[in-house]
Amino acid sequence: MNVVPYAWLCVATIGGWLALYRLPFGDPARRRRIGLWLADRTGLRPDAAFALFGTVLYLLLGVAALTLLMAFAGLSVQRLVGRPSADALLALLLAVCGTSSLNILCVSLLYRANPRVDVPGEITRVQWISSILSLPRHLHWAVPAVAALVEELVFRGAVLLGLGATGGGFVCAAAFSTVLFAVGQVVLVSTWVQAYVLGMSSLVLGTTGSLLTAATGSVLPALALHMSFAGFYTNLSATSRARASSAPRRLSL
Repeated sequence: MNVVPYAWLCVATIGGWLALYRLPFGDPARRRRIGLWLADRTGLRPDAAFALFGTVLYLLLGVAALTLLMAFAGLSVQRLVGRPSADALLALLLAVCGTSSLNILCVSLLYRANPRVDVPGEITRVQWISSILSLPRHLHWAVPAVAALVEELVFRGAVLLGLGATGGGFVCAAAFSTVLFAVGQVVLVSTWVQAYVLGMSSLVLGTTGSLLTAATGSVLPALALHMSFAGFYTNLSATSRARASSAPRRLSL
């Protein structure tokens, strides 16, 4: 398959993944019915049962998309993962520092433009993040990390490396996979603040992950970066929001 048809296949496959994932979330009555049905069979609270269902659905659809793209690009598991170079750990540490700094800068610019914006509150109201936070506490790190693993294999693996395998140059492949990743995150939110924060963080993470994959010859360092980033910032937003909610309010006369 040539690069242009493969690029369109990536768009269609990932679009189908996200569209199917959103179906159960579109109707509150449907969410409630699914949650109650699963709660009866698992013993979990309805919100936690539905969150677990949504997580499993997202992962299964992501794995299906990954399998399809790998087949059309002719990628093997060994080619997808690769073998990191000797300086991969140093590159990963630099990527972590750079990614964190750029994300802090993006959020700081948002606060400068609108000091009253509630970034932690907005992030915890994102549907998939609020679903994760309804699960038991010990899953608050595991679920974002596993979701990030699948996303990284799809976007930095099947899309970035697949475009390279079908004849695309690195710059175009990196830009395409990064923008596709950012769009995929933005379509799952509901407010402009959520879109800005997740969109900018996805652009930063996608760019850094692509450079890291090219520098180390493997998707594994980018995968480690994404997994730690997703788990840390999901829990940081929840902690910041909890502290803000528990802080005493100042009375004004």
